[in-house]
Amino acid sequence: MDNLIQYATTHQFTVGVGVFVALLIVYVIFKKLIKLALLLILLLLAIGGYMYFKDPKRMPENMLETLQKAKEKTGNVVETGKGVYDKGKSVYDKGKAVAEKGVIYSKELREFMKDSKDSKETTKER
Repeated sequence: MDNLIQYATTHQFTVGVGVFVALLIVYVIFKKLIKLALLLILLLLAIGGYMYFKDPKRMPENMLETLQKAKEKTGNVVETGKGVYDKGKSVYDKGKAVAEKGVIYSKELREFMKDSKDSKETTKER
């Protein structure tokens, strides 16, 4: 740490260039995020405008219906993600237990492989 402070005090130009490059990188990232946000807003406005001009009387109903469907699908994705996380955690715990023992017993290996095959079959069914 002392070496870093000493380097920064003796080489101010290098530190200045480093700070400039860091600020430039932050600027570029925020610039892209702002462009992305504006693009999404324009896209939502275009979709809303299309729905309004297509059928002005049903537009509020259609928007609420679309939002409800999106909420349901998001909930389904979250539930699926939780299941994947739980399965990954159990596989991690089994692997950790096997690594701690240092020896893989054939019975445990068969059970682990059986669980792995069952999860693959469940995934294929979806």
